[in-house]
Amino acid sequence: MVMEDPDIYELEESSGIGIFEPGTLLESQVNGNQMVGVLGYTAIGMILMVVATVIIMLPLIGTPLIIIDFYSGYIYIDPLAMLLMTLAEIVFVIPPIYYIRKNGLPKSSIGIKNMLSPVDAILGLVVGALMIGANIAMSWFMTQASEPAPIAEDLLVARNWPEMIAWTIAMVVFVGFTEELIFRGFMQRRMEMYFRGRGTSNYKIVALLISSFIFGAIHLDLIGLPTRFVLGVLLGFLAQQRSYSLLGPSLAHGVNNSVVVFLSSIPFLF
Repeated sequence: MVMEDPDIYELEESSGIGIFEPGTLLESQVNGNQMVGVLGYTAIGMILMVVATVIIMLPLIGTPLIIIDFYSGYIYIDPLAMLLMTLAEIVFVIPPIYYIRKNGLPKSSIGIKNMLSPVDAILGLVVGALMIGANIAMSWFMTQASEPAPIAEDLLVARNWPEMIAWTIAMVVFVGFTEELIFRGFMQRRMEMYFRGRGTSNYKIVALLISSFIFGAIHLDLIGLPTRFVLGVLLGFLAQQRSYSLLGPSLAHGVNNSVVVFLSSIPFLF
């Protein structure tokens, strides 16, 4: 039986992606046990990120960057400390890289392919703009539907243009790319193959919705869950349309987050 595969277009490319490099395989289906393993690897990625964040934070406690008064409960986290903590997201690449090495798969199987494609870059910028609009609209709706509550993005403030540039790089490289690698290139792609193998009707939509919910829920922010779910749908749809190449989703994710920082920083930048 011939099955559609997210990587099948690579077999027809004249340039070649190296999918048949020695020692590599073409992953075409995922069974139940494998899917549980993929979700487990994703959970491990979150645990590693928390551990890495704590490791970065500990040396900063007691400095002007992080001030904690245990008696009054006062906590101050400097924007520069927040910027440094975004570096912790690099550990998201560990579970997917371990997975493909363990199974003899190429990097393209987790979306690291066509990373210089102008088409993917343009689509990433377009979807990033759509995400900004959706982010603003959903955030406004949620504030109207519930009591305003502080969210993590409120702390992401650049106080000058060098910091703004650093935030933009961090959001594209350390947040956009790493989160898209684990949630879209790794988890959603295999969830799609899992539901396809089960004969699920509209398996792409099912995988998109479930993975987007996980993406939103894993941030542990109930107020921001609907917004992150919508953003996850946009990112996941772009990934599906581009055969899970990460360039477009990574740029879209990074652009959205960078604009959030920029909007929070306007009083300091101008």
